[in-house]
Amino acid sequence: MSISGVNGTTDGTIGEVNDISLSSISQINDVDAAAGFSTDFSLELNGSSQYVNLGNQTSSSLNPSQSSINSSGLTLTAWVYIDTLGTGGGDFIYDLGNCCTNSYYGLKMVVNGNGALVFHVMGLNQGFTGAGSNNRNTCRTANSAISTGQWYHLAIVIPSGSMGSTQDRDEWRIYKNGSVVNPSTYVKSGNQNVTLAYNGNSSLGVWRRNSNVNFFDGEMNNYAVFSTALNATNIAAIYNSGAPIDLSTNSGNYNQSTNLTAWWRFNEGTGTSYADSSGNGFTGSGVGSPTFNTNVPT
Repeated sequence: MSISGVNGTTDGTIGEVNDISLSSISQINDVDAAAGFSTDFSLELNGSSQYVNLGNQTSSSLNPSQSSINSSGLTLTAWVYIDTLGTGGGDFIYDLGNCCTNSYYGLKMVVNGNGALVFHVMGLNQGFTGAGSNNRNTCRTANSAISTGQWYHLAIVIPSGSMGSTQDRDEWRIYKNGSVVNPSTYVKSGNQNVTLAYNGNSSLGVWRRNSNVNFFDGEMNNYAVFSTALNATNIAAIYNSGAPIDLSTNSGNYNQSTNLTAWWRFNEGTGTSYADSSGNGFTGSGVGSPTFNTNVPT
């Protein structure tokens, strides 16, 4: 077992942690200390022109069909630090399968201008496109759930069986910092009979309509998509008291590495290409020259 650093100090200068020999430590916060894993950088977006382009994934597992989600479930997770809450649609976290049209398509995770965490399923209303409430199925937290100037781990969990022809959003769950937000406080709107559909590229940190809107303003870290519905124990393990973990390896109460569809750590520190550490090849490309920041969740 090895630890690459503690509070920015390299392991070569550390002999003990809290009077305990480093060689005898196997876990930190109940999670195995993975050799070589560290979170050194976040990707910083300016809220006006920068985002991450994932390309057209309409035939890939990053744009799962309604039937496949209904069969296996889906989880979206992200660490975010918001500098400014955007007006209108807010700060977009995920925009999967929607580009360059004002019609509603795809899966979306966003913190709106009132500080609510929102999840949208968008697509067709009785076979027709559109840009109104009949073309989306929406579940969100109450306002003021998310504030600026602090790190949050956020997750949307869609269980199997809840994405049939009539979507059962009562089964959807929203998590903040490792704990489920009380479902009795969720605000639901739109059309439960919408049919999920995709159109064009997927993106992180923006809503790509005819004109790009709702840019994310702040830092992004360790975004991950899972092809199953994680349970509360999994989510708590990933939150790990505020310190990101290695999602490629099962450890402690985290046992979903085989269901990891995509994982952008944003830990490169330089450049505008962001590796998908799941190994599935969903590499992101920075648009507008995003920068890196050493403000990270710890």
